[in-house]
Amino acid sequence: MNLSLSLISLALASSHNVSGAIEHIEVSGQHQLPSASSELIGANIELNGAQLNELKAPTLGDTLDTLPGVSASHFGPSASRPQLRGFGAQRVVLATNAMAVRDMSSISADQLVPIEPFFADNIRVIKGATAVIPFGGEAMAGVVDVDDSRIPKQLSAWQAQEKVELQSGYNSASSLLAQTQGQQQGFAFNANILVRQRGDYKVPDSAKAPVCASWSELVTDVRLADHCQVKLASPQWQFNGEKWVDITPIDEQVISHYGLNDQGKVSNSSSYQTSGSIGGSQLLSEHQELGFAYSFGKANRGIPGFMHLGSATAPKVGQAADIRIYSSFHRIDGHYSQHFNTQSYLDYLEINGFYSQQRDDETLAGTSVNLFEVDALQLNPRIGFTWHDQAPASIGLQIERSEHRGEGSDNYLPEIEGKREALYLLQNLHLQALQLQFGARYDHIQYKPNLEGSYVPGRGQGANVQEREFHLQNYSVSMNYHPVPIWSLHASYTDAQRAPAINELYASNPHLALLIEEQGNTHLNVEQNRALEWGTRVTLGDLQLAATWFDNEYTDFTYLGNIGVNRGGVYVQEWRQADTDNQGYEITLDYSYTFTDWGVITLSAFTDSVKNTPRYQFDGSYDPFELDNFLNPDKAQEAEYWRRTMEGDSIPKTPANRTGLKLGWQYDGLRFTVNYTHHDNQQNVGKHERPSSSYALLGFDASVVQPWLGDSGELFVNIDNITDEDARAHQSYLRFIAPLPGRSIALGLRARF
Repeated sequence: MNLSLSLISLALASSHNVSGAIEHIEVSGQHQLPSASSELIGANIELNGAQLNELKAPTLGDTLDTLPGVSASHFGPSASRPQLRGFGAQRVVLATNAMAVRDMSSISADQLVPIEPFFADNIRVIKGATAVIPFGGEAMAGVVDVDDSRIPKQLSAWQAQEKVELQSGYNSASSLLAQTQGQQQGFAFNANILVRQRGDYKVPDSAKAPVCASWSELVTDVRLADHCQVKLASPQWQFNGEKWVDITPIDEQVISHYGLNDQGKVSNSSSYQTSGSIGGSQLLSEHQELGFAYSFGKANRGIPGFMHLGSATAPKVGQAADIRIYSSFHRIDGHYSQHFNTQSYLDYLEINGFYSQQRDDETLAGTSVNLFEVDALQLNPRIGFTWHDQAPASIGLQIERSEHRGEGSDNYLPEIEGKREALYLLQNLHLQALQLQFGARYDHIQYKPNLEGSYVPGRGQGANVQEREFHLQNYSVSMNYHPVPIWSLHASYTDAQRAPAINELYASNPHLALLIEEQGNTHLNVEQNRALEWGTRVTLGDLQLAATWFDNEYTDFTYLGNIGVNRGGVYVQEWRQADTDNQGYEITLDYSYTFTDWGVITLSAFTDSVKNTPRYQFDGSYDPFELDNFLNPDKAQEAEYWRRTMEGDSIPKTPANRTGLKLGWQYDGLRFTVNYTHHDNQQNVGKHERPSSSYALLGFDASVVQPWLGDSGELFVNIDNITDEDARAHQSYLRFIAPLPGRSIALGLRARF
């Protein structure tokens, strides 16, 4: 990788202004530079200040999963990725400071997300396919953009502060965060350090779900036994004239667990993390700045339960061995911005770039079995311009290079070089009460695999490994109509395309974190999505009601399909494509009331729903084994028959419907919040997928301002899962062997100076 590309480009952009030292520069006013995510019209959520402090959790997924339309992957307490409207992984982009993070967490749910929520000053959640315009096809479901001010933006609304945050408690992580910032003679700096650790977390009952102790359920469902990580004694069968039935005597119904079946805790769920960053920026003139930052992270994380059945190393060390992942990343960021005067058609020029290295080493009993290394380089110049007073616009260019390397006895991906060049346009048009936005984007993406090393090409569609090249086009049109002060409408239509990801193309080997053998397919087509979204908002004084509906029609939707084969203790799934629908809604209510003498009370509520269903064209009566159909097959109906037979009527791991309620009260420096979220049972399941039970989570948050802790310093307490519920999220790969943490209490302080 060539780091000099981004650094030289940034330096050249400003070299004509660095003729001498700058003694002192007065900035006459703030030039709030819009980020690539803030420009989009839609049902967006922005978190900052007290609300963000209240929601912050050790992972980005856990921070956001009480928001409408947002869920989390819940792969243990240290690996939880946000999901938007029922999708995650390759359809949700995670970004820092408006630059997409291409990390391993989108490929494997157990991998660390290299974004630290505790450093965030602002988190913006963009739900819906319009996010593909600034972020590419991987944002078909949306984007989560975290602004952590690692490079101080002096030309925007940045203010220096010093902060210390300390927290610890019962069944919660212990952490220490320190931040120092300063500004003098046109130079600003920002430094952060975070240390966090937590032991194995406690749960109300058994770590494994009750069904994992039921012989009658396990004996007829081999996949369930695999997910429960159990082995059954030899069952006895008898044919009753219609089917085979289990007649195993009760005293011979022995269930053996791989590893421990803990009571009251989840073993090997501990984690130790350190993150930090240091950055600075220099004003080059009243309207220009240049900045750089360095950030790093290290983690030692346990994977709850046992997930390496079939590992090539398991026979040597024993299948009950702990799996831990040692992760590290290093990243260098650069930023240059220039604001132009009001008499110019140009509004601003911004150049952002970064170079990063990430390493994730999965170990089984201390033996490395799967090592991933990812180097990434990204350069994002962007220009804002106004060719008419009512028509501001922006053009962005994105250049990305990446190298992925894998090795180890359980490696399932080859060495891959990736290239991406993209150009996009966002054009706004303000017509009094009506705002229109048009977007267009072109991507050129290349993948070049190298078959040397420990990688072995797969079988079937995964056997023919080859280079792939994609040319993508994305278009969107959005509108926001505000005819009267109390009522507004928004709507958008997006025609989006996504190139297959590297695991969808090249995976070959047991992907043991997912408990499957994953087979790629280098013949996959471009995934297409025609997305329609519409919504409305009514404001009546302090009461706001909002509703959004969405309908995404996917053509060549890429999914992991069953083939009905078990190899080495795991079932084989291969990446396939077929038409699929993603539909749902989000409804929210917000109300606040100010008392004369007793502060402010707030009430908010939401309900959301999502369905991910195969789109079938025929009535399902076709049988390929009938003689006429066997001799003269209908390829379209036969393909649909096999999808119905192997996949059923729903995409697996679709999050359940939810209803949430939050009540808050603030009086002077005292604040209380009670948060309740009910997760319905999920009955819309795929073939070979089991329904999940409903559960409810009740939380409490309180803080009080203390003058001795500086400006707005406070003491706080967070209590999660107050009722100690056995909560198992339907979308979690670990729901049978590791529930969400039981009741937890965190006490802490935030000091600001």
